[in-house]
Amino acid sequence: MQLVLWHKQKLSSIITVCLVVIVVLVCVRLGFWQLQRADQKQQQLNAIENIQQQGVMNWAQLHQLPKEWNKTGVLVSLSGYFDTNNYWLLDNQIYNGQVGYDLLSLLKLPDESRFLLVNLGWVKAGRSRETLPNVTIPSGRFTLTAQIKEDNLSGFTLADSNTQSDLAKRIQIIDLQALSSQSQRTLVDFMAYRQGGEDEIAAPHYEAVVMSPEKHYAYSVQWFLIAIACVVVAIFASKKRIDNEK
Repeated sequence: MQLVLWHKQKLSSIITVCLVVIVVLVCVRLGFWQLQRADQKQQQLNAIENIQQQGVMNWAQLHQLPKEWNKTGVLVSLSGYFDTNNYWLLDNQIYNGQVGYDLLSLLKLPDESRFLLVNLGWVKAGRSRETLPNVTIPSGRFTLTAQIKEDNLSGFTLADSNTQSDLAKRIQIIDLQALSSQSQRTLVDFMAYRQGGEDEIAAPHYEAVVMSPEKHYAYSVQWFLIAIACVVVAIFASKKRIDNEK
């Protein structure tokens, strides 16, 4: 009987140790992942800072940049005409704690055969998803300052793709090829986010880096502390069990 009890206690101890080891390894792995993300964010911020030291470019200067250079973060002054017939509302966008849409439209620039997709900013959603909000697309020549984004255009989304249940102007992801096909316009292979304050058109709110490196460092510290706490708790629990068996 005592041998059976001893085997059960031994098995229980082995299972406990294995669980503690797994939890500690997962927490440590997540901690190092957060450190890696912090380093990536810092590199991204440094790259954007360096590129923005050149000031606000015009469209011609933007195209003089090396083709292999990622243009994300470049500030550019744009002046042209918006295609008022082609616009979209990017779903599930949060601004100041409110749910709404990002208003996207196509800008035709002088001496440019293609159209540039521009995120004009956030607009508040209506009470019902069956009705889209009324929007204002600038008519006539319009000048704005925008920040270029060349990769990872989709951003945060709750869906994998635009669905059949969406209204014609509501989209779930930014797909330049799909928007080009829908609008019958040839698009530039990057997009621009309008900068500035809120107006009657929309509320620009784009940030190239949403979570700062400092937050990632804080999260990494939390994961490492959880790992340490698991080890400490396991040691004290084991010691208490041994004392009780004496």
